[in-house]
Amino acid sequence: MNRLLLCPLIIFLFLGQASAAEGDPLAVRAWDDGIVSIETQWGLHVIVSSGGTPDADLSAEADRVVKITDATDHILSRPPNQAAPEWIAASDYDADDPNALFVQSIDKNALQINVDGVCVIIATRQWQASEVPGEMKVDVLVITDASAAQLTSEPTASTQQFLHPRYVVPLMIAQSQQNSSEVLDHNTLAVSAADRDEEATKTILLSHTPWEMPADLTTLFDNMEGACSDSQKVFAELSAAQLNFQPANGTHTPRWNVEHMMGRQLQFFSQIYHAFDAEIPVMNLNPKQMPADYEFAHPQWDGAEEARQMQRVSEFCRRFAYLLDGMKADEKAPGSRWPSLRALLVQMDRHYQEHTANTIKKFELAGWPEE
Repeated sequence: MNRLLLCPLIIFLFLGQASAAEGDPLAVRAWDDGIVSIETQWGLHVIVSSGGTPDADLSAEADRVVKITDATDHILSRPPNQAAPEWIAASDYDADDPNALFVQSIDKNALQINVDGVCVIIATRQWQASEVPGEMKVDVLVITDASAAQLTSEPTASTQQFLHPRYVVPLMIAQSQQNSSEVLDHNTLAVSAADRDEEATKTILLSHTPWEMPADLTTLFDNMEGACSDSQKVFAELSAAQLNFQPANGTHTPRWNVEHMMGRQLQFFSQIYHAFDAEIPVMNLNPKQMPADYEFAHPQWDGAEEARQMQRVSEFCRRFAYLLDGMKADEKAPGSRWPSLRALLVQMDRHYQEHTANTIKKFELAGWPEE
C-alpha cells in the first residue's frame, strides 16, 4: 500500500445540497458502423450492433454484445456480492434486481433496452413503430442507418411522431448536416428517468469518437483513480462481519469509511456534472458523520461489493468527464464549492489514502473478526 500517506483531517465544508431528478444516469454511446453501447451506474455494459462488428477492445469491455437482428428477450443481472453478471432468458428470470438491464427484440429491425427507469430503442430506418401495440414511453430512439433525408421520410418520420421520444440519435448523419439538431463533439449522451409528457423531441448528433481529456486533468484523474484502486484492494478482502466491526474506542466501522470515501466523491462530481447537464442528478450516498448516528447502507455487502461500489463511482466520474471540456484544472467548476478542479481531485486522492490507512489500523484492535 505504497500510496498510503497520512494527511491532516480536512473537514469537508463543500456539501451543499442541490435538488435533481431521481434515477441513476446511464450513458448512450455512439460508435462507427451503426454500433451503440449502453453503460449503467451499476456497471452493466451492453453493446448493440446493427450489422457492424465491434472492435476487439470495445467488445472486451462489454458484458454482452447483441445484434438488432437477434431474437432476444433477456435480462442482464448482477446482484450484490456476485462477481459477474448473468445473461438470463426472461422466461427463467424470477429475481427482483433493481439494477437489472432488460433487452427485448421488438421485431427484426429494432430492440428495446430498459434499465433504471429509462427506455432506449435501437432501430434501423425500416422499423415501423406503428406496428407496436400500446403506448411506449421512450427516452432515446437511436436510428442506426438513417441519412439526413431519410430521417424526415417514411417510415422514420412516422416512427418518431408515434413514439415521441425525448431524444433521437441518428448515427449516420454527418455532424455538418445539423439543421435544428444539437451537435456534440463527443460520443456520449447522458440520460436518466424523467417526466416525458411536456418535452419536445431533441435530435442529437453524436461524434463517434470519445472525448479526449487534456493532459493536466488526465494526470489528476489517474492519481485519484490510483488511490481508489489501492483502497479497493484493501476493502475487497474484508468480510461483511469485518466491515461491520464496531471498535470499542468509539471510532467508525470499516464500512463507514468505505461508504464515506465513495459518497464524497460521488456527490462532489455529480454536483459538477449536474450543473452542466440536468440529466445527471446530484447523488448523495454519504453516511451520517457521527458514529452514533450512522446506519449501514448495505450491511450484507461483502468487501468485494463495497470495492465494486468504489469502482462504479470512479467509472461514473470518468464516463461523464466530457462535461469538463474547456475547463482548466485551476478553474472553479460550476456547481462545486471547491476552489478548483485541481483542489477537488488532489483531495480525493488524499482522502482515499487517509481513510484506508485509518481502516488498516483497526485490523489490530481487540475483537477484530478473524473472518
